[in-house]
Amino acid sequence: MSGIKGVVLLTRLKYVESNYGKDGLKQFLDKLDVDKDSPLFQPVIISKDYSEDLLQDIDKVLLKEYFNDDVNKFYELGAWNAHHLLPTYFQIYIDEKNPGGFIEQMARLRPHLVGLGETLVSAIEPNQYLVRINYGQPYPESARLSELGFMEEGVRMCGAKQVKSKVEEKDETSVEYQIEWK
Repeated sequence: MSGIKGVVLLTRLKYVESNYGKDGLKQFLDKLDVDKDSPLFQPVIISKDYSEDLLQDIDKVLLKEYFNDDVNKFYELGAWNAHHLLPTYFQIYIDEKNPGGFIEQMARLRPHLVGLGETLVSAIEPNQYLVRINYGQPYPESARLSELGFMEEGVRMCGAKQVKSKVEEKDETSVEYQIEWK
């Protein structure tokens, strides 16, 4: 994964700070396998591209030290992120109760919010979509799960009920979901 936007890194850091306080964030940063010249010790700019290695280092520490080696906790992290990002980038879809519009806009904003890869969406029905995320290279399960959690919670925040998703196809560089709701 190359070219991760700063907003992705910041949401993870904000999650740690929100759940463990400023001292917890400092301890978290101390556990990262990065030197003091790392971009993390400079102001992280939301639209700037950062190395995927930095995201993997962050996720490795989250997994081991904070998630007790439960990779599924990244799904919860993605849902947590939805509550912090949707009001900023997707408020109109929340107000309109338009889950499909949120999914379509998410695909359009991927280059600006995530950076790497591309998201393609197809509406099957007004409440059923195929969402294909092509990362363009092998991706960590932490990234896949946090994105899925973000999408599903985002759909809920936009008015969907009984949200279900299933993996239609998955390989080392891409994943396709069917997401539906009532």
